[in-house]
This record gives sequence, structure tokens and C-alpha cells, in this order.
Amino acid sequence: MSTIQIGSGTLFDLRSNLKEEISRWEKDGVELNIEERKFGKFNFWNFTLTRPGKSGDRKSDEELFRHNITLVVSNLLLGEISNKLLQKIIRIDHPYLTKQEAEALCQQVISALSAAEKTKRLDQVQKKVRSFLEENNAIFLEGFFRFRLKDYFFELKENLEEAIDEFLADKEYQEFIKLLQYFVEIQEPKIVEVHVLFYSKEKFRLLDEEEKPLEQDYLLKVLGDLKDEGLKYEDLLLSALITLSPQRIILHHSEKTNIVKTIVNVFKERVTFCRDCELCRDTEELT
Repeated sequence: MSTIQIGSGTLFDLRSNLKEEISRWEKDGVELNIEERKFGKFNFWNFTLTRPGKSGDRKSDEELFRHNITLVVSNLLLGEISNKLLQKIIRIDHPYLTKQEAEALCQQVISALSAAEKTKRLDQVQKKVRSFLEENNAIFLEGFFRFRLKDYFFELKENLEEAIDEFLADKEYQEFIKLLQYFVEIQEPKIVEVHVLFYSKEKFRLLDEEEKPLEQDYLLKVLGDLKDEGLKYEDLLLSALITLSPQRIILHHSEKTNIVKTIVNVFKERVTFCRDCELCRDTEELT
């Protein structure tokens, strides 16, 4: 009898992963005995080929048996085991993340590979698992992953850290937007309409509803005493718009820059875009 043992510290139903294979083997007359054992937090499954199929070719059935076990193990390593190891890293290094956030980030990292990359990765893992099972009849999934798939393990860790950094930055941005939205809601409008003309990535001009320039002296009066000479133009523009809190904001000849995105997120339906008026053409000539 040929027996292969699969061990894991992760709880999942290994029988379900082999369900289709077992059904197919049974139709071919192959008898497979599955014995499940638990030692502390570790789970072990012994898969024993007790009788070959109808062909009577035991060698052929044993090769098929090991091939299918290899496929199941490889898919588990790239799916369930990868996910659980990433969640463990998050619990240890980033305990402030919620369970739902951790699960979403893990799935994001694992799903980030393209279809071609997934196929290539699966082929690589299958070769390593197949080679291992040619010399061993027992495999512990987490240990195999950490020591035989080191490159992939470190790649996942790096991708996870990048995903977490992006997630935290986006979360901080959303909180910032909510704060600005609150300021806009409580602010009394000081002007009906403001036209924003973008001459470059670092130069803009504001016009009122009559398309007359809002002079710098007026803006400074509205904004108060701005002593920080290092204030970036994006901050100055956003501060001016929030303080003026216009009922309508028209962005002329604007590109999809961060400041434009922020203005739209803060003022929402108050914002409209214009790309084909006299002001737009004048702006385009000066850029």
C-alpha cells in the first residue's frame, strides 16, 4: 500500500479539496483510504491507495495518485496556506488592522498576480512538490512553504507591506477628506461662484462669478494672516476654496492632478469641469 501524509497547522477541510479526484478514482475502481488525525494544533491526513483501478496497473494508478496529490498540495500552498501565513504576519506586525481589513489585504496580495504569472508560479510549485514527494511520503505544508518556497514567501511579504502602506495612506486621505467636507458644510458661502484657472502644475488664478480676478489682497484677507511662506500652492488653493466655500466651482483646463481629485472629493456636486470656453482657451495659450 502507498501512503502519503499531509500535515498542516491550518484548519481547513482537506477532504473537500480532493472530493472531485476521489469521486473519479472511485469510478475507476481505485480505493483510497483517508485517515485524519489531530495532534494539538496540528492536523494530519494519511492518504492510502489500498487498491489499484480497473486496469490493474498499480504503477500507473500510483503515479496518478501522487500526481493528483501534488496538484492539491500545490493549490493549497498558493491559496489557503499563503493566505493564513499572510494573516499571521499581519496579526504580529500590524495588530491595529481589523480582521476584515487583514483578510481583504491578503486576498489582494494573492490575487495580484496576473493569469500568466499564476500559471508560471503553479508550474514551479508543482515541480518542487513533485520532486519532494518522489523522495518523501510526508509533507508539512507550512514548513514546505517557508523553506522550499522562500523566494515566493519573501515576495508575498514585500507585496503585503506595499499593500498595507497604500491602504494606510488611502485611509489617512479619506479621513482628511471627511474633515475638509465637515469644514465646508459648516462654512457660510462667501461667494456664489469661483472659476479656477490652471496655468501650470504650480500656478493658478481665481475668478469670481463675473469672471473678475479675486485679488491677492482679498484672498489674504479671507484666509487670514498666512505667515508660512513655505505653503504649497495646492494647500493655498484648497484653503482658499474651503474658506470661500462657493456654491459653485468651475475648473478650467484642469488635468487629473491630486489637487483636482481632492477638490472634487471635498466639494462633490458643487464642482463642474470646463474645457471649451474663452477662459479655457486663454489658459491654454498661456500654458
